[in-house]
Amino acid sequence: MSEAGAVEEAKGSNERSWMLRLFLISFAVLFFEVLLIRWIASEIRIFGFFKNLILIAAVVGMGIGCALGGQSSGQETSKKGSALDDAVFPLLLLVISAILAFSAQMGLTNISFLFDPNIFVWDAIVLEATAFIRNVVAILSIFFLVVVTFDMLGQKLGIELSGKEPLKAYSINLAGSLAGVLVYTLMSYLGTSPGIWLIVGCLSLLPFFRKPAHLVMFAGSIGFAFMVTAGSIWSPYYRIDLKPFQIATGSGPVEMGIHLDVNHDYHQKTLDFRKGFLDKHPALLDSSEFQIYYNTYNFPYEIAPRCESVLILGAGTGNDVAAALRHGARSVDAVEIDPAILALGKGIHPEKPYDSPAVHVHNNDARAFLANDDGKYDVIVFGHVDSHTTFSTMASVRLDNYLYTKESLESATRHLSDRGIAALSFAAGTDWLRSRLYQAVKAVSPVEPVAIKTQFDNAGSITILWGPGLDSIRQAIAEKRAESVIDPAELSQRVEMPTDDWPFLYQKDRDIPMVYLIMLIVVFILSSIIVVARMRLDLGWLLEYSQFFLLGAGFLLMETRAMLAISILFGSTWLVNSIVIAFVLIMALLANWAVMKAKAIKEWHGYLGLLATLTVMYLVPLGQFSGAGVPVKLLVGLLILGLPFAFSGIVFSRALSRVDKPERALGINILGALLGGCLEYLSTVVGSNGLTILAVAVYVASWLVAMAVLRARGTSGGAAS
Repeated sequence: MSEAGAVEEAKGSNERSWMLRLFLISFAVLFFEVLLIRWIASEIRIFGFFKNLILIAAVVGMGIGCALGGQSSGQETSKKGSALDDAVFPLLLLVISAILAFSAQMGLTNISFLFDPNIFVWDAIVLEATAFIRNVVAILSIFFLVVVTFDMLGQKLGIELSGKEPLKAYSINLAGSLAGVLVYTLMSYLGTSPGIWLIVGCLSLLPFFRKPAHLVMFAGSIGFAFMVTAGSIWSPYYRIDLKPFQIATGSGPVEMGIHLDVNHDYHQKTLDFRKGFLDKHPALLDSSEFQIYYNTYNFPYEIAPRCESVLILGAGTGNDVAAALRHGARSVDAVEIDPAILALGKGIHPEKPYDSPAVHVHNNDARAFLANDDGKYDVIVFGHVDSHTTFSTMASVRLDNYLYTKESLESATRHLSDRGIAALSFAAGTDWLRSRLYQAVKAVSPVEPVAIKTQFDNAGSITILWGPGLDSIRQAIAEKRAESVIDPAELSQRVEMPTDDWPFLYQKDRDIPMVYLIMLIVVFILSSIIVVARMRLDLGWLLEYSQFFLLGAGFLLMETRAMLAISILFGSTWLVNSIVIAFVLIMALLANWAVMKAKAIKEWHGYLGLLATLTVMYLVPLGQFSGAGVPVKLLVGLLILGLPFAFSGIVFSRALSRVDKPERALGINILGALLGGCLEYLSTVVGSNGLTILAVAVYVASWLVAMAVLRARGTSGGAAS
């Protein structure tokens, strides 16, 4: 081989090595982001309550590290200093894993923040000053740990980006990120635990951390992960733990099922109401706790004019299904979103309801099932859907719930037969939430609904009955449950109706709850201090890269809006959410490829297309397509939700092609998600569609900034044209 050939071969080998390293670090950054967001919220419930706190910490650290990575690669550092920097990430991962492993012993699992009467949270307490301060310190300490952890990863990403051709490097970065999402999606589908997640994540980082000390710390992190999850079941949504469920009777405790905790909170229990079991334990019939459970599950079928065909939304482990079968249902459609809980119901429920040939199981989002099903039912049961763990002790009360909106309840009502009734059971703990549920049902019911106190798991629990068959049984209900029927006057408190645009069932008023506002202010100030201290920003640098900061904020707002819209079209399952993230990355990858290949594509083309498609997204109500076939919904999703990401990708890629330091531009862009994450909370005021207007405003601001920067440089092309 000639000398020139050898040089060329060495150059090609170095190029392939760099591409692999960039792909792997891009994979690892996104993989660890989704890993820690879910794992931390599962073990320390306050981070489920503040649903994007870990996301903000990750993007702040990632953005800082990426922006500074190029500087690190271009500066001479001592071997001792370099070794110390390399050891930081494995050490921090070990510390975070240890904290999660011992979170219960450290009193972190169910720490609280502030009591706010305008949001409904199970077991909310008023904290003493010392407890409040301790909890705030714990929350901010973990937030800071995550920031520094992703700072270290971001620096590795920045180093690999530094000095490379921007668009080519960005393509590899997107491909690695896409792979990270797809691999994590597969692992969620397989029901793997955090220990397995960490093994995959650490393997992807071996080219960057391969010293014996690093491997020991990685092994320790994996060990802690397996320690904390031993005996748990991991579904795509929850960590699930099982224990026996007993009811106290005069003759001693009676075990009558299995108690399910998810993410360390009570979720549901299996109950044995078989005649043979009750004959064996007659003392149960004298237990008030037993009577509450028995009456709540059986009452809708006892009073229904007819119950041959039944639909159960939120079937869980099968208590409602078993009740329907006991009352002669010939066909039961059981809808449950969590595949692991369905599998548990099939395996552990004492009555084995899912084994019946009359039962048809649907592993789907309840709202999505309603939109795509054309059946008619004698009884439709909302089985305490989402009234437990998803919104219980320090859980994500901001999670958008589309099952209890006016549009969803209208859809359920349309599925009732001419003598059908629907029963909505809910563990509501406040007067205004009970009023909201009753008034939402009343708005869609052909007759006045009936609300009954059940005391199921808390004193505020109710069952609301409605439908065309209700009038024929109204007198029977009054006779059977005279002491439990609620006077409609008690449910007349004025509250806003939940809709697909404002689906915040658990929030009383259309505002930003004080608990969120305080935490956002604290986090924003802390993040700003960290950014300024680490990056030593000067005014010139801020101006030069401010377009990328605003593009990052606009992108997060647009992604949030798209996620909400997709929930209406396809449901809110874990698979749908993962597909949306992957789809966004694919659109960005295709846009970047188009910019690389077609020099005629200008930045202003992208901006005009982006603003036009965002306008369409705002004007077209996607709920009208929820009942369409899958091909139609895919086409609508592509045109209305996909095209804005394609045009935003064109804007970003064309802007990136002009910069000398792509790592700095990408880092500042990632930091923009801090602003977007804060602005996203305005959806509680302006509604989910209002996020589209916010995104338009941010993108217009980025365009104006880009033109100002180009004019300052004396450039006449690009965005300035």
